[in-house]
Amino acid sequence: MRSILEKLWRRGITGNLVTGTIVVLPFVLTVLIIGWIISTVAAVLGPGTWFGELLTSGGAAFVGEKRSLIAFIIGAFIALVGLWLLGLVFRIQARRALDRTLDDILAQLPLFRSIYRPVSQVVRLFVGSNADLAGLPVVMCRLGGGQGADVPALLATEATFDVGGDRRLLVYLPTSPLPAWGGLVLVPESAVIRVSGMDADALIKLYFSFGVLAPELIPLAPRP
Repeated sequence: MRSILEKLWRRGITGNLVTGTIVVLPFVLTVLIIGWIISTVAAVLGPGTWFGELLTSGGAAFVGEKRSLIAFIIGAFIALVGLWLLGLVFRIQARRALDRTLDDILAQLPLFRSIYRPVSQVVRLFVGSNADLAGLPVVMCRLGGGQGADVPALLATEATFDVGGDRRLLVYLPTSPLPAWGGLVLVPESAVIRVSGMDADALIKLYFSFGVLAPELIPLAPRP
């Protein structure tokens, strides 16, 4: 069996198959990921769910209840248009005022009081363009001493904290490929190295790309 495989490899048959597989694999994985996203969204928001029934009932006002599929599509279209209009309003000058009003209203509700505000702040940091996120400095956290590992991170605040008599800085360590699933760490001041020429958007792209875009985003060292 081994000799047969060696002959096939020498003739280029197996090598061509491997090369073709490598070429097609990114496309296949992309299709699988898109299919998984669509099936997940359909399972949560599609027909048969409570949200799907809500969309169907909205569309049924135009086409009747017998055409459930068409009613669902119309309801989903109306919902998307409504979200687009809401996003348009928020992008205009009233965005901050509406944010504050919504936060103040929901902060009065006992169930939302302790959960909504921190969740909304995190979501607004990592979704879309946000001045607060863009203003966070990009740093390298040197973990393990002078010869340790450097971890790209964001300096959460310029304030210095006292931990057991040691001066510490609060940094946010993202994770790949979802930077929002990171964590906060208090590290010594000496372990935080500011990175010039790199902003928060570049850091997010770095983690999203699994580091593939590092040569384009992180300042390169001069050639020896």
